[in-house]
Amino acid sequence: MHLSTGEHGAQSPAEFQVTMPPSPTCAGQARRIADALMRKWAVPSLLTGDVRLVVSELVTNAFLHSGTDVITLFMAVQDGVLRIDVRHQVTRQRPILRKPRDDDEHGRGLLLVKAIADNRQGTWGVSCDGTTTWCELSVAVTR
Repeated sequence: MHLSTGEHGAQSPAEFQVTMPPSPTCAGQARRIADALMRKWAVPSLLTGDVRLVVSELVTNAFLHSGTDVITLFMAVQDGVLRIDVRHQVTRQRPILRKPRDDDEHGRGLLLVKAIADNRQGTWGVSCDGTTTWCELSVAVTR
């Protein structure tokens, strides 16, 4: 695991990046990292559960579908917006928003990310090459 951080004053973002090998435990590691960052950056506690879920879903998708040797989690807060990027080196399948049937056991991850982004006055997307999936959330508490 490789860590890097950057905090350069009030106008610059608080940033954090970690790379990890894909494994069944990487989503859990990423959730714990996100929890610690939310506390460090004093993000409202009502947002923490949503951030944990977004991070978990994006990292899990990278692990399951990318076929990569490394997953990078990047998080930053600037001007009231939290950005979460999950990057990987290759894409076997570009992430897409699915419409699973009620009895499907998989395929809801990006639906959850979209719902959280919509609820938090944010947005989400996938890079053109499919190697980065991201989500931006307002850190203002709206509930």
